[in-house]
Amino acid sequence: MRSFLDPKNDFAFKRLFGVEKHKNILIQFLNDIFEGVHPRIEDVEFLKTAQDPEIAVSRQSIVDVLCKDVSGRQFIIEMQCASDSHFLSRAKAYACRVYLNQRVKKNKDGDNDYRDMKPVIFLAIVNYILFPNKKKYLSHHKHLDIETFECDIEGLSFSFLELKKLDKELHELDSNIEKWMYFFKNAPCTEPSELEEISKNSPIIREAYGALAKYAFTPEELLEYERYDMQKDAENTRLKDAKAEGKAEGLAEGETRKAKETAINLLSMGLSIQQIAKATGLSLEDVENLSPKK
Repeated sequence: MRSFLDPKNDFAFKRLFGVEKHKNILIQFLNDIFEGVHPRIEDVEFLKTAQDPEIAVSRQSIVDVLCKDVSGRQFIIEMQCASDSHFLSRAKAYACRVYLNQRVKKNKDGDNDYRDMKPVIFLAIVNYILFPNKKKYLSHHKHLDIETFECDIEGLSFSFLELKKLDKELHELDSNIEKWMYFFKNAPCTEPSELEEISKNSPIIREAYGALAKYAFTPEELLEYERYDMQKDAENTRLKDAKAEGKAEGLAEGETRKAKETAINLLSMGLSIQQIAKATGLSLEDVENLSPKK
């Protein structure tokens, strides 16, 4: 029996990274991800998100952690479970919305004051290959001068952690980030001996596992966890069915097109409409419509 819940599940993810009780786990995770990229985070305040769980599930994504640190920087943390061709556009739109929400009215005329707007940092943990041409599993993106590569425009930045790019066994992990990736990928099936190894010199990883231990959840919370999983499975099934239906329709259209091309060739050879219909499977009307004499 599995001892730990899956951190990629919407409910479990928010319970792990989006509550005051486990705030220190989020802070350490973000500091590990942004080491050398953004100033260190000392504390965070959780902000209310506008994301509806039903919408998040239908998009195959988790958009449920929004917080700011003591300097005012805001962090969006999202878990993206399945490939989505619009994901990067949504990431930009959501980050821009959070950034613009910082505007305040400065006078009775309703003019906006932009002076105190703080940076917004978007982080996504994606469970698929997002950038196939990039070898690194963690990438950071900012606005840069294309000639000097200087970052003159602060405000929005985006970081992506691609879980599928980690192809290492437990004993091969050589950084905290890789331990986090292993945690996201393998938490539900982690054995006690593996937990000892991965949390060696990383107490925060052990704490993260503890936060996802089944015994830490009430029966009602476990039911909610399962509900999210069932919704996700149902959506995956609908997507697969839609793709299969589309593929079948595409094959049928291709076969029809090929039959019509064959019929045109046979017409040019002088075969009768009846013979061509029998040979190609097209109706007599379809063949007649292809005839140049029509």
